[in-house]
This record gives sequence, structure tokens and C-alpha cells, in this order.
Amino acid sequence: MIITRQWLNEWIDVSKISSEKICKTLNEIGLEVDSLHHIKIPQNIVVAKVITCEKHPDADKLNVCQVDLGEQSVQIVCGAKNVRAGQFVAVSKVGATLPNGMEIKSTKLRGLESNGMICSAAELGLPNLEDGIMVLDESIGKLVLGKELSEYPLFNDDVIEIELTANRGDCLSIYGIARDLSVPFGLQIIEQTQIKEDENQLGIGRVLHVNAHEKVDASLLYKVIDQKELRTNLLIDLRLAFAGLYEADALVKLLQYASYATGVLLRAYALKCFAKEDKATIKIEKHKNTLDAIYGNKNTPLAFVGVSQDDTCKPHSDDKLIILEANYTPPATISLNNASANIQADKHLYRSSRGSEPELAFGMHYLVYILEQTSDLLVYAGEQEVIQDIEPTTITLNLDDLALMIGEEIEKNKIIKILQQLGFEVGFKNEQNVMHLKVPQSRKDILNIQDVCEEIVRMVGIDNIKSKPLAFSEAGRNNLAYENFKKRQALRHRAASVGFYEVLHFVFDDATRMERYGLKTLYKKRDLANPITNELNTLRTSLIPNLIESVARNVKFGKKSVRLFEAGTVFDKARDETAKIAFVFSGDCENENIANHGKPAIIDFFTFAKRVSNVVGVMELQNAEPQDNLSSPYEYAQILIEGKEVGFIARLHLSIQRELEIPATYICEIDLNALTCKQQVAQEYSKFQASTRDLSLMVDKDLRYSILQEHITSIAPKELIKFYPIDIYNSEEFGAKMSLTLKFHFQSHTRTLEEADINSSLEEILHSLQETFGINIR
Repeated sequence: MIITRQWLNEWIDVSKISSEKICKTLNEIGLEVDSLHHIKIPQNIVVAKVITCEKHPDADKLNVCQVDLGEQSVQIVCGAKNVRAGQFVAVSKVGATLPNGMEIKSTKLRGLESNGMICSAAELGLPNLEDGIMVLDESIGKLVLGKELSEYPLFNDDVIEIELTANRGDCLSIYGIARDLSVPFGLQIIEQTQIKEDENQLGIGRVLHVNAHEKVDASLLYKVIDQKELRTNLLIDLRLAFAGLYEADALVKLLQYASYATGVLLRAYALKCFAKEDKATIKIEKHKNTLDAIYGNKNTPLAFVGVSQDDTCKPHSDDKLIILEANYTPPATISLNNASANIQADKHLYRSSRGSEPELAFGMHYLVYILEQTSDLLVYAGEQEVIQDIEPTTITLNLDDLALMIGEEIEKNKIIKILQQLGFEVGFKNEQNVMHLKVPQSRKDILNIQDVCEEIVRMVGIDNIKSKPLAFSEAGRNNLAYENFKKRQALRHRAASVGFYEVLHFVFDDATRMERYGLKTLYKKRDLANPITNELNTLRTSLIPNLIESVARNVKFGKKSVRLFEAGTVFDKARDETAKIAFVFSGDCENENIANHGKPAIIDFFTFAKRVSNVVGVMELQNAEPQDNLSSPYEYAQILIEGKEVGFIARLHLSIQRELEIPATYICEIDLNALTCKQQVAQEYSKFQASTRDLSLMVDKDLRYSILQEHITSIAPKELIKFYPIDIYNSEEFGAKMSLTLKFHFQSHTRTLEEADINSSLEEILHSLQETFGINIR
């Protein structure tokens, strides 16, 4: 948002306030100043008048002008296309130095003397207006021949650029900035001159009727003008140029100027686009794309309110009757409906989606006043309007709560004055400490008491609020998020301590690769709408694919033993998140050293499982069938922790191993939420000697070990502290059976067990196994 000091001065009296103070105050109230630029025309550049203008006898593109400088007349040879006799112009006298460093001297051009230069706006360091010289008019003040141009306020101004946040659409106008500045400066907004309608003016009802559907969200106001010639002036042109809004068309400039000054969205239409016979009808209805549409005489939408306008209905110089429109739509409605409409928008959308000024009559009257001051036209009396009754946001403000938020009690009358100057309606009772506020329609960013508190603080000034020491009592820090963080941190440290290296990957993956690996992919309606690349076009459902890709890269770099892990987020088909930890071990079990004679063993299933167990704690393995194409069906198991399935461990499928050109590789993926990092609790331990016994049992090949384990646990005496398999042996002599060797550990907390005690316990276990499963000693 760009403003100039003199333009701002038309809305609040800042004549006695420096530009530096204005910038400082803007920053203090949350309107960040991006830059301050001083406009100063050099000396010896004066107001002059072109007396005569004739073609140069020896040059087609040059004109010989006699120019009146007030105290003298000089001859100037000028090459501008738009120079004419009778014009008031800016002339650089001999001896003047232009902003670009050019020094003006007497010279001869094609044999004729030239004593000075008629300047364009760009040559004076101003924004470029059009090809040719800058023509002066009395919009800048009374034109006195010979007067220094720098003495005119327009050419001795300051341009301030403000960086606005998207929620401050109310400040996208000179009026909006002035309204905010009026509070800290304690100034009143200057009332703008209102239009006065003559009793004998033709009424708008003669030429225009408006018909709006009840479901329309927009508020609209219309006037009609009968134009003979539309003109702007230098003041308007230069200000628009400073704001980057200068265009050639006079009506467009006038609409832009009024919108930029007041914040009200303004458009113009050729009346003929709505006319049937001798009267025009504007029909406003909801379009199928949910936007409010303006329909013409051909029953096709000519404009979408606050979004776009068809070029065919824009007025041209030969259009006599012109319809002027002021419109407002709640920004939330514009943003929501335009997103689904998917149509080409114009400049109006930027303002309407952020929140334009809802006081339509204010903007329309300002526009008509500017038109009457600059142009030759007739304005039809009255207006046609469609105004929606929008219920204002109401907030109850408790002054005690406000004081706690701010940390200081602000005087009640000061709060009321601030809020009223910002446009709030304030209701209260003297004996109560509560205010009832109605938020101005232009402030869609204010929704609750915290927003009101922010308004008061920024107007009072954060530096004017006394700082106080912070008093607080700290609550317990242990919560689920902290516990999850500590658990993940502990697992990462353990993984690193047993030789795994941590890696990080994008949460995105290649959908084609995931399908090839047999992994679940997201539902189509849940998938990414705008992936960053074709190779990262979906969200990962497993950590393994990226890990094995990292293994392949490390192997290509000459690594013979690759041990990696990653803890991160994966997604299910419905795009719900889950935290998992995955491990991969490829190649040698260890690095080459003297102990292994430079020939380390290749990683195997149980060595890998032990490494993983050292990280996640005690776990059980249960035979299962793989659910994807990543895992080998011959070396695959489910991981159980406390009897609950939490993940899998497997060898990488041989086909993928060969495809990636890597050695034997094992993979594991576990649900992080299923892992616990419980506080270690001291437990009683026995001081008596433990004894072990090995038993080789003949068991059925189809008997699952988990069933056998569960049965032994259920009948085991309390002295049996643990047991586990240590060997499996198959032979054709065994037929449908195999030899399973179990190691049993016995220990008592009260005495040293004797041989008879151990044998008795083993006999009871064997007897039960024989009766239940038909198991005998080998």
C-alpha cells in the first residue's frame, strides 16, 4: 500500500507532523513501513506557458516553441509529440541540473537556438505518465509563471510504502490508513465534500431499474451519468502513478482513484449492455458457480461481483450513458466461492477477498464529486441499491479481563475513545465494568476479546505499557507429547549405540514403486493434488523403500556393511498418520578386523533380530506370511511385544536384492506407539545359584512354537525362571517329527535347588507335554 503525505493530509491534518513521525507511528500501530521516499524537484525548474509552437524547418520531429517564463520569453526546441500552444509546462532553465545529473545549457538543435528544456515527468524524477512532456493544470495549485515547481505541495512530497498483512483489508485505502493514524495522533477524520443534487435533475429511475434475487450475498449501489467528456487532472494522474495504478483511460483512472482513496470497490458499465427499448434493467442472481452475477440484456453474466467484469460491457468514449457501481461482498464469501468457481479474476479480487470498505454511498459520492470536478457530464439524481442486512459481530469486553491480558489497567474513557475512533459501536453502563461492542463491518479480522485487546494495545503503544516481572508457577512437564519425544530420543540413542546410523527421508514416495513393492497406497481422493515431483507423488505408507534405496547408494560408494534406521511418520490409505521406526542391515555383520581375519560373516536373520532387540527391548517372533513383495516368504516373522503384534522382521526379497545390486539384506519395521520406555523399577533377585538343563524333544513339525511356549508357561513351577529353544534338528528317520532342543533355567529365591528338585520339575513338564501333544524325549 503506497500513500503520499499530501494525499493523507486530505483525510487527516498531518501538516504539523513530520513524515518520520508518521512512519514511526505506523510501525508502532502494526502497519509496517517498507520505505520512505522524498520527492523534491530541483531548483531552476519553473512553471511556464507555451505561447507558440511551430514545426522545425529542418526536422520533422522537432517543434520550435516560444515559452513564457514569467520574467522573460525564451525559444526552446522540443521533440515531444504532445506539446501544444497554450499549455502550461515545466521548464528547466539554463543552468538547472536534473535528477539524473543532466545539466541544462543553451545549445543549437538543427541550427536553431534552444534555451532550456520542456520536461516530462520522468525527467523530473517522477513516475512516467505517458510519452511526451508533463502538462500542468491548476489541480496542483494556482499556476504562476516563473514560480519554482518545488514550491507546489505535489512536487514537494513524501511517498510512504506500507507492508500490509492479508487480514488488514480495511487499510487498503488512504481513508483506512488515515482512520488508524487518527487514533494515536488524536485527530479527527476530515469530512469529504458531499455531492448536492439539484431538484430539477433527472431521476435515475427514468433510465435504470435493478432486480436482485433474494439469495444474493453482495450489497450494490448504482448511479448513472450522461457524459460529454471525461477528464482527469495532473494531481490524480501523478498520485495513481506513485501507487502504480496509472492507466491511459480517463474513466478507469477516476474509478481507480476513488477506490484507492475510499476503499470502496467501484466499476462502470455501458448502459446499452442492459438496455431494452428506453430503459435498462440490471439483474443480479446467483450463478451456478455460486458467485453473484450481473446479467445484461442478453441474459448472460457480464460481471461477477468483486471478482471480474467482461470487457464487452466496459464503457468507451462514445458511450453516452454510463452506469457506476459500488459493491461489497463479505471477504469470506468471496474467497470460498471464487475458489470453487475457478474463473479468471481481475484486480478487484485482491481487495474484495481481503475486505473492502462496506460504506458504498461514501465511495460513490466521493467518485461523483471527483467526476463533477474534473469532467463535463450530467449526473442523474438518486440511486438504485441492493443492501444486505449483515449482522455485526458482537463482543462482550470485561475490563478486568482486559487488564489481566495487557498487564496494566487502561482508563475506561481512553478505551472507549480508541474503539469509537476505530469504528466500533460501544455500549456500557457506568456502574458495570463490562462493555458491549459491535465490530465495524470492515474489520473481519476482529472476532474475540483477544483481537480487541490487540487493537487497544497497538493504539496505546506497547512502549507505553509498563513492564512487570513475570510471576508464574510451573506445572508438571510430563505429557504425552513429551513422553513420545523422550521415547523416540531413547530409541535413537540405543540404535546408534548398537551400530545403526540414522537417516532422514521425505514423507513423500513414488506411488508406482510402492505398488510394485506390494505396499498399500492412499485412496485416490486422499492422494496429493499437487505433488512436488513425479517421483514424490504420494505419501509414504512404509519407511522401508527409502531405506533400501539408501542402502543401494551406500553399496555403490563401496560400503560393505550398511546399518541404517529411521524413525518417522507414515500414512495409511485414509491419510491418517502413524509413527514407526524401521531398521535395515545389509552385507557384513561387522567391519574387517584382526579378530575375523578380514573376512567378517554376512548378516543373518537371528543376528539382525538380536541387534533390533537390543534397541526396542524384549520381543518375540512368530511365524507368518508376508503381506508385501519386499519380504522373503522363507525368512519372515511377526514381532510381538507383550503378546501384541507391533511389526515385522524379514529378509529382503531376493528379486529386489538383485534389482538393487546389494548383498544379503534384512529389514524390520515397528510401530513406535507400541513401544514403551517405562521407568526402570528395582526387583528382587535371587542370591542362590541357578541351574540349567537341556532337553531334546520330538515334536510334530506342524506344531507352532508359540503354542508349545504358552503351554509350558501355564504349567511351569515358580522355580522355572525362563526357557527358550537353542536347536532344531531334522532327519528322514523322524518322519513327521523333528528334534527341538530347549534350555530350561531353574532358580529359587529361598534355597539352592537340588538335583532331585530339578528332575522332579522336568518330569512334570515332560508328562504334561506327552499327554497334551504326544511329545517324548529324543
